[in-house]
Amino acid sequence: MTASSTLSHVMLCAGSLRDWANSSVADWQQRIAVVAQAVKTGGAAWVTIIPATSSPDTATTSHADHVRSLLVDFCGGVHYAERVVVLAAGVTVIVDLNSDGKQRVVDAATRVVQVAKITEDRLAGALSAPAPEEPDLVIILGPADTMPQSLVWELAYAEMVFFDTPWHDLDAEHLEMAINDYTRRDRRFGGIDS
Repeated sequence: MTASSTLSHVMLCAGSLRDWANSSVADWQQRIAVVAQAVKTGGAAWVTIIPATSSPDTATTSHADHVRSLLVDFCGGVHYAERVVVLAAGVTVIVDLNSDGKQRVVDAATRVVQVAKITEDRLAGALSAPAPEEPDLVIILGPADTMPQSLVWELAYAEMVFFDTPWHDLDAEHLEMAINDYTRRDRRFGGIDS
């Protein structure tokens, strides 16, 4: 049985908070516009951008604060939990500033347990929020033999595409190739051919 390859939510796992903090306002505006337009063309309404790696020093809090401020003050973003949400080209772009996947799961579980019993669906919802569902496609900038520490939960059912490309070199062509690759896949969600 083959699952639908409809694309709703794309996750882009790229760079570090330091890379992001070193990006100018114009870089961020252009990056958001390119990513939003590419996923919209692919049929998705949601995209989450998350750091692939931790910054090599302990100043990640100041990097996150700088990026958050830049996105809110100059890109029309709205602060939402540990994320910033930007609407662009009819797509909701979620910028998650936490590069520690384990901590993201703990934070999501803490939010869920405050209002209800933790279930897989509730935890998945809290991790993806404000997107209504988990990502269908995860695009990872980095070598295919290294899983980013920021991804713990999202890889369970998502399709993955890797590009050994730095954050600053990502362009629309990379995103289009990843989406085209996704549409050709036979998604089984962990199932096997019978």
